[in-house]
Amino acid sequence: MALNSKTNLKIIDALCEGPIDGLVSRRNSVFLNETKITYEQQRVEETVSFVEKRGTKEQGGFDESSLLSDVQTTIINVNEQVGKNYSETLNDNNRVKERDYGRGQVVREITDVDVDFVQLVFTVPKLYCVAPEGLARGQLFFAQIKLAISIQDADGGYNHVNIKAEGVSKKNVIKGISTSQYQFKTQPINLRRKKGEARPPYRIRVQKLDFGNTDQEREEAFEFKFTDLEDLPKKTPLADKRADTIFWTSIIVGKKFKTTYPFTALVHLSVDAEEYNTLPARAYEVRGMKVRIPSNAIALADGRLKYGGDPDLGIADLPFDGTLKGGRFYTTCPVCCFYDLLTNTRYGCGDFIDKANVNWVDLIEISKYCNELVSTPAGREPRFAINTVLGSQAEAYNVLQDMASVFRGMIFWKSDSVQLAADHGELERQNVTPVHIFNNSNVVNGSFVYSGSSLKTRSTRVRVRYNDPDNFYKSNFIVIEDEALVKKYGIQEKSVVAFGCTSKYQAQRMGRWVMQSEKLHDETISFAVGIEGLNVLPGQVFEVSDQMRQAVRMAGRIVGATKTFVDIDQAVPSGSNAKITVVMRDGTLETSSITSFSGNRAQVSPEFTQDPPDNAAFAIRNDNFVLPKYRCLSVAEGEGGIYSVIAVKHVDGIYNIIDDTGADLDLLFPGTFDGAPAAPVDLKIIFQGIDDGRNTTNRATFSWSRGLTGPVSEFKACYKVGDGNWECRFTENNFIDINSNLQVGKRLFCKVQAIGPEPDNKRSEFAFIDRLIPVGGTSDNVDSQAGVDLPPDPENVTIEAIGVDQVVLRWASTADGQKIDNFVAVIRHSGKTNGTGTWPNSTVLRRVEARTTQAVLPLLNGEYLVKFENEQKLRSANAGSAVINIPDSIPRYNFEEIREDTKPGPFPGEKLNVFYSDQYDGLIFDGNASFDDIFNLDLFGISGGGSTLDDLFGTMFTSGEYFFQHVLDLGAKYSVRMQRILTARGLYLRDLIDDRLELIDTWSDFDGVIPDDTNAEVYFRKSDSAEADGDIINEDGGKIQLEDSVTSNLQQQSTLVFEEWIPLENNAYVGRSFQFKAVLSTEDVSQTPLVEELGVRLQFERRTENSKTINSGTAQTGKVVTFENAFYTDDDTKVTVGITAFDFSPGDYYAMSEPTGTGFTITFKNGASVVERNFQYTAIGFGNQQS
Repeated sequence: MALNSKTNLKIIDALCEGPIDGLVSRRNSVFLNETKITYEQQRVEETVSFVEKRGTKEQGGFDESSLLSDVQTTIINVNEQVGKNYSETLNDNNRVKERDYGRGQVVREITDVDVDFVQLVFTVPKLYCVAPEGLARGQLFFAQIKLAISIQDADGGYNHVNIKAEGVSKKNVIKGISTSQYQFKTQPINLRRKKGEARPPYRIRVQKLDFGNTDQEREEAFEFKFTDLEDLPKKTPLADKRADTIFWTSIIVGKKFKTTYPFTALVHLSVDAEEYNTLPARAYEVRGMKVRIPSNAIALADGRLKYGGDPDLGIADLPFDGTLKGGRFYTTCPVCCFYDLLTNTRYGCGDFIDKANVNWVDLIEISKYCNELVSTPAGREPRFAINTVLGSQAEAYNVLQDMASVFRGMIFWKSDSVQLAADHGELERQNVTPVHIFNNSNVVNGSFVYSGSSLKTRSTRVRVRYNDPDNFYKSNFIVIEDEALVKKYGIQEKSVVAFGCTSKYQAQRMGRWVMQSEKLHDETISFAVGIEGLNVLPGQVFEVSDQMRQAVRMAGRIVGATKTFVDIDQAVPSGSNAKITVVMRDGTLETSSITSFSGNRAQVSPEFTQDPPDNAAFAIRNDNFVLPKYRCLSVAEGEGGIYSVIAVKHVDGIYNIIDDTGADLDLLFPGTFDGAPAAPVDLKIIFQGIDDGRNTTNRATFSWSRGLTGPVSEFKACYKVGDGNWECRFTENNFIDINSNLQVGKRLFCKVQAIGPEPDNKRSEFAFIDRLIPVGGTSDNVDSQAGVDLPPDPENVTIEAIGVDQVVLRWASTADGQKIDNFVAVIRHSGKTNGTGTWPNSTVLRRVEARTTQAVLPLLNGEYLVKFENEQKLRSANAGSAVINIPDSIPRYNFEEIREDTKPGPFPGEKLNVFYSDQYDGLIFDGNASFDDIFNLDLFGISGGGSTLDDLFGTMFTSGEYFFQHVLDLGAKYSVRMQRILTARGLYLRDLIDDRLELIDTWSDFDGVIPDDTNAEVYFRKSDSAEADGDIINEDGGKIQLEDSVTSNLQQQSTLVFEEWIPLENNAYVGRSFQFKAVLSTEDVSQTPLVEELGVRLQFERRTENSKTINSGTAQTGKVVTFENAFYTDDDTKVTVGITAFDFSPGDYYAMSEPTGTGFTITFKNGASVVERNFQYTAIGFGNQQS
């Protein structure tokens, strides 16, 4: 067992004021570097632990073991070895005379009277023993150290302490293998018997003990004992093969103090320092402050308040009595949160505003309106909810107004109390009841002043910002647009912030309210009035009857009235279904139908509740006339008891439009996608036996696929064997190779994390996988594996094109007695499109887990072949295959086909470890010997040298490269689609009938062994700049040595800067200059790849570019139009342009130049005169030049 040190980073975060309801879903609500702490991660590694405190008044401190709770710590250095390392005394014959197992002790004294506890830190530099003989010779085995800790105080003797520490057994033994600094510390050791009882000084004794009284018993310290020696004498020295050293490094001294942080919500985190080598950014999803709620409300789990009781809970529907419930509850009701901030004396305005000055009778209807459910495409949600963080100091009034804006409210002061009004409809119906009427008879000078806004200045688009919970609560936007106004007046955008909003549908309702308010509430009214001005408050709705607008008088004052009739100051036309509204003595309105009119007297029914007062205002409405409504914005007191009233037009139907979210969002603008990338998927570990000529070892390839979302710049891949330490690498690839310390029978643990781009480098969660390490080195040669079941043949192999560039290859297996879960599917590709492709005459595409039963692959015309491979590297006897040959469904311009195999030579490019073979008509591997090294050919193989033909030609290389003859220059930077042209197969150069010396009856395979351990791939690298005269590029920008050791005169230093070589598959790439090469490889020195066809096909895609509206201007030379991205053009390739012109007058026409790759010139004319017009163009061509 390997010993591994573990260090934790410990943090306490103060979240907010308390009390709060706590983290939403415990561990899933903790985010480190914007990555959620998942259950799987906690189960596998215990990398993160946390404790939360919810900010109550009486909350306790954290567990003292955290060392960050209610303690203060200091470190006292010791740095002294406890006992000695195992040693021996030898006699003259170099044999062991005496053994010393290193028993000893160290004592330190603590004199500080305020110390409450200590922790002891130890370091084990080395701990192991080595076998000196047998098959295990040189192998590490475990060793162990037995410790004892005792503490003495001023009262008496030493008291033994049980050591509680990671890596230490209950018998106080450290056991394992360590070749580097292993460090551990004990749990806190209390120094006080009782609370408040101090007994310094304290003497701490640490002892290293023996495991017994005899050498045989003491040998328990080492797994390999001297008594285990068989080939060597029992007294053979072992001291240089044993290590059991331990140092007492330091003492952590702790003092407790009482700090509980009342009314502050806290989270204590402990994170693995190996996992987070710097302090991670923390975030927590919480259900926040608990506040008081109305007495007849029920707080639901989602934060909404429910009014009307709950029969399921046995709660009756009670009327509101004007009071609040005694306890505190978590709620998203913005009215309750507003009230709490307004009246709280600790963090709100309670020192300035008394609760008695805030009337909940006026707030209860707004609260009910906020919590009423409205329908959305995603279900039903409260009309208004608040989810926000107040994290900085600001003016109290501004904060309160922001809170009120959540429910379209405004605050004002009246009669020594805070008043709150809101723009909203009424519960269960949308028409708002007016609180007063004004007509020409009860306003100063009998006049109203109206004002409005220009249609051209009204917003045609409203952009609403809210906090998106799907993007880590970062800002996102929805856009509400009036298409009719956009067509008429263009884009006139207004940006608003939905304060405390985390619902896109609530943000949508706000945007619609802003849009519809400008559209429907398009008029402002102002007037002066006497004492009646006190009958309306800001936010309330009143009616106006204005004779100047109506062209007929429909209102006035009452000269006498009873409950059944009203005498008015002047006869008015009543019309059909007439109704009269009067102002009663208490300022309220009553409306009754007019049954008859006689002179100035109107008979009414039903009767009024009381006699209307004389001189009160009245107004009449009928089927042809409805009184307009206005919402009061302000009431200002002037001189002489005159009040100025300002109001805005109010339309009841606006609330139906705002709340109608039956359709999905008008426009949804996703926020800037800067969230953490998704965790990698499709994790695989594939083992392979590697033969170095002496023995066979394991190699593991750990691979993965990128997650579905989020930008990724690199991956952090880590692995460990058994209980060993994690080894981590950063890579831009989607795999790593693991070559070291793969011990058969142990488990290989792997994990990988995606890392986003700078500057944030946000990280995904880790994805995990583990596999048992198999026996390495088993061959995949079927004939040599007698009695071993081969994997079944793949069945039902099908292929399906998806998109433009990819296919899905599918397979199945029904073999009895074997599970497809244990196999890897090896997929190869042949360029043959007629079904004649074979396994050895194909190249490797992918290796995937067979249990997935499918693989997404690049679309390459030809045949896809698949075999299963088991853990012993045995493959199916027969390959399953499928052929695909799809012509281009969209015509593309074929720019060039580069073929190296058909050029004079052929294959005239630079070669490294490969050559063109006339015999096989293709590229194969070269040998590593030089003909010039032979001093005398006549003597070769004579005079006892025993030289063979192998010595003459050397050993065949196992890897090589061929560089295409020329660098491709497109003339500019373009997006170009490339397809590789590659036909290759494996070849045994000496697997011929004439090479066989055995009797033919003994041959197991007449046709020879299948050469399927070779591969060939096409790579390319690119540059955005052009090649200078004389530039020739090679692998590393330097020079390639040819066989005759003479440097080619073509290999000169290049001025081009190329990117890294990458494999070429069917895909689109961007660049100007491209260089190509073929990479040949083999896993068997007796096999060579044979490349018969090699090249690259380049295509430009057809592209259409549509412009926005452009103004032509009046320049005599015309309007020069530049394409957003230039097209590729030559003598045979042109760009076609279509024009859509607007606002033409009789006689208008346009003249356009012949388009080039970069644009065209267009002139609009009327007769001989140049005129200004708006137009759009559509350009169709090939290629996409990049900047």
